[in-house]
Amino acid sequence: MAQTPNIIGMAVMQLLKERGEPATPENYERIYYDLSGLPRPAKAEESHDQPSCINLLSLLREMVQEITDKTEHLTTDLGEKNQGLAANVSSLKVCRDKQEILHLLTSVVSQASSIHTTVESSHKELLETRHSLSVMQEELAETRQLLNEDALTGALNRRGLDQTLSREIARAQRGNNRLSLAMLDLDHFKKINDDYGHEAGDLMLMHFTGLIRSVMRKSDALVRYGGEEFTLILPETDARGAHFVLGRLQQVMARTPLNYEGKRINTTFSAGVATLKADENGHALLRRSDEAVYAAKNAGRNTIKLAS
Repeated sequence: MAQTPNIIGMAVMQLLKERGEPATPENYERIYYDLSGLPRPAKAEESHDQPSCINLLSLLREMVQEITDKTEHLTTDLGEKNQGLAANVSSLKVCRDKQEILHLLTSVVSQASSIHTTVESSHKELLETRHSLSVMQEELAETRQLLNEDALTGALNRRGLDQTLSREIARAQRGNNRLSLAMLDLDHFKKINDDYGHEAGDLMLMHFTGLIRSVMRKSDALVRYGGEEFTLILPETDARGAHFVLGRLQQVMARTPLNYEGKRINTTFSAGVATLKADENGHALLRRSDEAVYAAKNAGRNTIKLAS
């Protein structure tokens, strides 16, 4: 039987799962062409932030086109068989010869069986295609989430920040709600790396992320902005509320040092808080919170400053 796009697609997803490889567009495309034996199309130059999905979309279009072709063929085939069946039934109505009646009945049963087989076969193939597309949708949704996450901490990355902040600003402005953004920077992080090594530094970042999550609400969003710098998006929160959340985080950090190879590593953070102004965009909000965190650093660290 010919390898149709949906059969190859299901085989690709199964192979990716067995290999433990993420179902990224690049991985899917590579294995698809390896299995199908089709020539790989020449690619245009791609950017790092936006990997090309053109070929993957082309494969998906092939699968959708296959479904369309199958339903068209099914409609035509059933139409022709139904016409033959109707003609035999009409003949039966006027037939008086016993042998002719038996012949017509045999033909009717055969045509009905053929229709049943056609419908059953097409139904099975369409179910397989639907399953393949459903699995692909789930895998690509997971991949999309991974593309928006920082690999070390699980917090959102800069890509995730852009999407989340734009959405929350639009929601706040649409509903005339408050929105605050806090920029947090671990104090003396370089000294942790220098004194204990980069493994301890990575563990501190993960530890810090866990402590931030312990004081967050479900509606809040945490972003690893870069290095030891994090951003906390706080919907429906004014400057006073944001300051309260960060104050709780300071208390939690003070009593929860990182335990590393029998050593207790204590650290603090500096933070700047900016509350969304009318008609302000994400870039301006980030800039004001960044200026506030620098002010906190200059004020001696372990400090929270409100942006002007």
